Amino acid sequence: MINKAAILPTGDEILNGIVIDTNSPAIMGIILEEFPQCEITRLKPCKDNEEEIINKLEKCICSNIDLIIFIGGSGGGHRYVKGLGKDYTHSALVKYLNEIKFKEIYGYNGHLWSKLIAGKKDKSIIVNVPGPYVEAVEAAKACMNYVKNVGDKIELEELVGKIAEAVLKQYPVYGKTI
Repeated sequence: MINKAAILPTGDEILNGIVIDTNSPAIMGIILEEFPQCEITRLKPCKDNEEEIINKLEKCICSNIDLIIFIGGSGGGHRYVKGLGKDYTHSALVKYLNEIKFKEIYGYNGHLWSKLIAGKKDKSIIVNVPGPYVEAVEAAKACMNYVKNVGDKIELEELVGKIAEAVLKQYPVYGKTI
């Protein structure tokens, strides 16, 4: 049962208003469809900085949030091409969480599209979804469908697998998961 959820958009482009955050309201609606009694907080967007992401995550966990959804920052493209934006959500989650599973989605050209994560810390479940709207919405739907169907028996490997499958379905010809 998800009683409290937090949505945390990441990225300097969201924080600075260059890109409008349409994902948070859509994801809020998806959560409420499955758990209408849920109290949902959309946090102030977080810049692309590992330390800031970890600090916000820590505050959510200390507030006993059941589900924390990070939006964006899953690409990590700057690690491969220096001119691409810096995405630190996945590296911050890997650094902070003690229980974590992930799936990576690559284009056939070998470029990492997204590293999707499902993790646990204390009683909180933490997931990230990609920044592009369609991918974020489909990932959130898959997450909520899985959580509703399994209740307290969440298996992180299954959860992240469902999320990755939903994202990959948006590009069935071009990508693959690892």
